[in-house]
Amino acid sequence: MQQFWWRDLRDLEDKWVGLSIEVNRPKSSKPLLHLQSGNNGRMKFMLNGSPLFWATIATSYYGAWLVRNPRPVQLESSPVPPIDSADVQEHFELPVEERFPRWCRYFINQLMNNQADFLYPGHWVARPLLPAVSRYKPVAGPDGWYFSTPAEASSHLPNWYARGEGILDNVQPHTVHWLDWGLGHLIGLHTVDPFAGRLKWWRKKAREGSLPPILLWYVGGLCSYVVIDGHYRLQAALDEGVKPDFIVLSSTKAQQIKPCEATQQRVFSSLMLQNARNSKFNVHTFNQALINTFDDRPWHWAGTHAWAGIPSDQAWCAEVTSFLTEQGNTEHLQDIIERCEY
Repeated sequence: MQQFWWRDLRDLEDKWVGLSIEVNRPKSSKPLLHLQSGNNGRMKFMLNGSPLFWATIATSYYGAWLVRNPRPVQLESSPVPPIDSADVQEHFELPVEERFPRWCRYFINQLMNNQADFLYPGHWVARPLLPAVSRYKPVAGPDGWYFSTPAEASSHLPNWYARGEGILDNVQPHTVHWLDWGLGHLIGLHTVDPFAGRLKWWRKKAREGSLPPILLWYVGGLCSYVVIDGHYRLQAALDEGVKPDFIVLSSTKAQQIKPCEATQQRVFSSLMLQNARNSKFNVHTFNQALINTFDDRPWHWAGTHAWAGIPSDQAWCAEVTSFLTEQGNTEHLQDIIERCEY
């Protein structure tokens, strides 16, 4: 039996920054959707015993190779049931500041009710990933899109980013990809039918501005995100040229910090001296400096648990070689096997 608890997360200025989820399920229970790892930087992303993709980290640690397994238009079972028009309208009518907290709760409740077949035991965080001003040279179209977590007042939670050129094609997916860790790639788990009626409906919602956020799972070993729910919503946004919103789910570990007492005392003494000398010393600056100096809350870093399911490096290489040979796509096979940078 598995249980879930969740609570809202707020920063130092009481601004909502995400949702905290505690997952309690038997540790021996392997989720249907899970990551497997082996030696020599090898990985497999599995669903019901079948690989959705293989991956391997380059020896330079600047990126990874991804080999996608073609899937049917839909997975056999989705962690999140289809969102209906009533849910879309209900959330669209909310005040803007309430939409993301409510969508986060919606997705977590759906995962809970459907046995959440990819959440393993431990602490998870759901955070928004929103359109932002690009830090890079402007590029026309979706390739120039940029997304990041909103600015906040020190919540000690993971921050996310993604670039439009890192969104992989799910209509005519390529089998082999080089994942540049600077892009924050979005990896779809199944293909999208460009003529599906549901895609036309989501394109309408994108034009109306009521498109629900897309649910992602951060995979630490690839510095990328897997699309858990919203393949058609993502495609609708791309087709309409409308930047979508995302919710990133990540498992986290708390890292305790112990501030240096001597440093704290020096900062405190310096602030008191400045305050005494300057009657107009900004109170907010004073308080913020004290908070930052004496803040001993743990930092939460994101990681992805993987099961040791790959027998050997030789077995992984043989499996990928056989698959790419069958696909007639062996151009980058040697680089993949040898973990060479693209």
